[in-house]
Amino acid sequence: MNELPKEKVRDGEGAVTSTRGACAPQIGMSQSLSELNWIPRPKLLALRRLGIETVEDLLTHFPRRHEDRTEFPRFPREESEIPVCLCGEVIKTSLRRFGGWKKIFEATLQESQANALSEPLVCRWFNLHYVQKMIATGQRIVVFGKPRLRGKRICMDHPEFEVIENDEEISIHFRRITPIYPATEGLSQRVLRSMVYRLLNEVGPAPAGFETLLPRPLMNRDMTRSAAIRAIHFPNDWQERDSAREHLVLSEFFAMQILIASRRTNVSIRIGQAHCGPGALFDKFVKSLPFELTRAQRKVTAEIRRDLAAGHPMNRLLQGDVGSGKTLVAIAAMLLAVEAGYQAAFMAPTQILAEQHYDVLRRWLEALGVRVALRTAARQEQSGPLPLFAGNMEIPGSARVSRGGDGVAPSRTFLEREAAGSARYSRRRLPHFEKPWAIYAVTIRTKSHRYLSPNARTITLDALRHFHKERYELFAACVMPDHAHLLLQPWPKKNDDKRNVIFWPLNELLHSIKSFSAHQINEIEGKTGAVWEKERFDGYARSDRDLEEKFHYILRNPWDSGLARQGEDYPWVWTQDDEYREESSFRRDAETSTRDACATQMSACEEPQIIVGTHALLYESVSFSNLGLVVIDEQHKFGVAQRARLTTREPAPDVLVMTATPIPRTLTMTIYGDLDVSTIDEMPRNRGKIVTAARDDSKLSEVLTFLRTEIERGRQLYVIYPLIDESEKLDVKAATAEYELWQQRLHPFRCELLHGRIAPIEKQQIMERFRRGETNALISTTVLEVGVDVPNASVMLIENAERFGLAQLHQLRGRIGRAEHKSYCILLTSAQAKGVSVKLAVLERTRDGFEVAEADWELRGPGDLLGTAQSGLPALKIGNLKTDADLMRRARAAAISIFEADPRLEWPENQRFRRLIVEQQGRTFSNVS
Repeated sequence: MNELPKEKVRDGEGAVTSTRGACAPQIGMSQSLSELNWIPRPKLLALRRLGIETVEDLLTHFPRRHEDRTEFPRFPREESEIPVCLCGEVIKTSLRRFGGWKKIFEATLQESQANALSEPLVCRWFNLHYVQKMIATGQRIVVFGKPRLRGKRICMDHPEFEVIENDEEISIHFRRITPIYPATEGLSQRVLRSMVYRLLNEVGPAPAGFETLLPRPLMNRDMTRSAAIRAIHFPNDWQERDSAREHLVLSEFFAMQILIASRRTNVSIRIGQAHCGPGALFDKFVKSLPFELTRAQRKVTAEIRRDLAAGHPMNRLLQGDVGSGKTLVAIAAMLLAVEAGYQAAFMAPTQILAEQHYDVLRRWLEALGVRVALRTAARQEQSGPLPLFAGNMEIPGSARVSRGGDGVAPSRTFLEREAAGSARYSRRRLPHFEKPWAIYAVTIRTKSHRYLSPNARTITLDALRHFHKERYELFAACVMPDHAHLLLQPWPKKNDDKRNVIFWPLNELLHSIKSFSAHQINEIEGKTGAVWEKERFDGYARSDRDLEEKFHYILRNPWDSGLARQGEDYPWVWTQDDEYREESSFRRDAETSTRDACATQMSACEEPQIIVGTHALLYESVSFSNLGLVVIDEQHKFGVAQRARLTTREPAPDVLVMTATPIPRTLTMTIYGDLDVSTIDEMPRNRGKIVTAARDDSKLSEVLTFLRTEIERGRQLYVIYPLIDESEKLDVKAATAEYELWQQRLHPFRCELLHGRIAPIEKQQIMERFRRGETNALISTTVLEVGVDVPNASVMLIENAERFGLAQLHQLRGRIGRAEHKSYCILLTSAQAKGVSVKLAVLERTRDGFEVAEADWELRGPGDLLGTAQSGLPALKIGNLKTDADLMRRARAAAISIFEADPRLEWPENQRFRRLIVEQQGRTFSNVS
């Protein structure tokens, strides 16, 4: 790109002319935009809403599309499903009212060089009052949208638009291939485009920090990263735009794949042990089964057996559809490890599923003399180092996290002190974002990335602990060199005259922490001024799992970010266990179930060979004397980061992770690229047929008649709701509100209510009654999504089915059809639901989970399919896992070939890729659930 002339950043306010001269210092990629005096402060705030704070952030804020403004087509005379970019002059505007307060603003456009046959274009905006202030007669505007025929007029409803101004900047916005960016309120396309244009001029042709980090086989001729950045924003032609995009997408994907390849290489060269017995116990188990293994089960069992017998650690993903028999394969793997003299851990994401696995294992394996134990979160034992890794590294223990739900229940510490108070709270007295007894994750950053010395970090940690058990309960804290993370639960501050509890406001608590620490830090460092920026709320814990995710992120931050090496101590991480260790006082939860007690009362000489538990198993004081195999069920509930932690011991245990959510192939190359993959693609023969039907709620009376008929035939029923309690913001049914209604509808049959906020021991009792057939209908939330197995339950009704994703609906449907009975899944949608017929038709058409996964992928794409935070996907700036799958394959092949030839990246031409691994280590896959 040629050197660009001086330009302005214009949008009415804060226009500043460039003053960059030939001798001006070159701008660095990490430089803050606030240091550039030509960007007005209001625009800085808008940029921050887009996550743009540095020069590099702005230059890598890539266009979402481009418009060819070198020439425009004639105005269309017919409607089209393909959006078009048009330019015309506004010849008329009007504002019309309809339905009382509703408004339509119309702008009629005439094309350039119009003739007698030309048709005007009518652009319409509904209830967007700001548009009428921006468009006036006589202006020339560019619009982008789908032309529609409305009567005899060609219209565009809610098109994107931009007013063209004849000024010195017109060459940036017009008569060229023009970039269109993701934008935000207060930051128009014109202003954002001008900023990028000027910044590209000021950074120079080859800025430091934009080095090309692609291997030669992936290079597109001689295009560099710097040239690609310039061309993606302001290409000279479409071919240059496409070449630039390919280069940048390959760079993004190669950075991911080089990290994945390094992980695979590290696993393959590490010292492991064979954990595979001769197979006599396994053969005896298979012969005792009342059915034969399927061909697919035998195939994947052989693959796992080879891995267990190898001298390097197994790291394998087992995927199969709901009900395909994955648990049976996992039991086979654990028996091979037990026969070799090792222990096995079987981890499940929920207590219900862990208890079910325990029942199955105890029923099948006790006859073989295999000792099985159960550990669940209900025990609430305090932990020291993580038991799976205690031999290799010190990691802080876990906070006492207990109940889940929408807003975590009060901590046990507070209940013990205030149980007699019977306090009430008033929601009106709370800030709109605060909930009573909620636990919040908060990040506080230092001002202008100020570095905190070790003494300053100690002061900050002391400040965070200062009000612990006085104004709030602190579960975990971590002080990094330029920010601090904390997980806390505000406590009641006082009662008003009506005995409503007023809780400590978050902003008041955090102000006290920041003031207390800032004063002392400035005093010891001899400085003045602000130490902290405004805090950032990372959200409140919505469930037990969500709470543990936030806890683990804080706990692991120094090691995951690369600040501390594995095995190295980092003294500025704190959990409640540190306090308990100081006091030498450990307490246990008194509400341990009878089943837990029976499962754990084993003498030292009867050490359990298989221990079943939830992911709390990682953080309880469970003694693994000789752990050889870890099996993780429903692995997407745990994620890459936790899987990686399982391999930190020397010698490492073998790891088998399982999922009943089939994974599109592109994702197996990314999120699960560090794993070998086995697939069970065959269902057992004894599964009953499932009929799936979508109905709207106007058919509810007919559905109720059918449900009663099935219950009278002796079958059992699940009724699933998306929410526990009713929401003021969502017009969605909730389990607790509908429960009494179901008792009336199904009288005299017995109904029970199940959801995530019910105490663990009560959940267990409810499920036992349902398994025994004492309960006819279970009114529940998605706590049943995974693993529940009641063969007589053959009917499922899912209310507000439009609120669920395809994969989740398929998982829920998998709770029925687990015996020879014909089963029925009814997807009930609300009358207001629109556009769900295509989604639900997939479930009506097929039971194949792999087909459902591919359809979900097509409908929603990777980001929505799993959710970035849950999936472990890095935030892709330009690549698209769905449409760029071929580029991902090329990047993967290049990364694998590099590590096959040079496992330690020692060759001179490969040493530059080490930087990619270091950069990606703390960023890619870091937000994994």
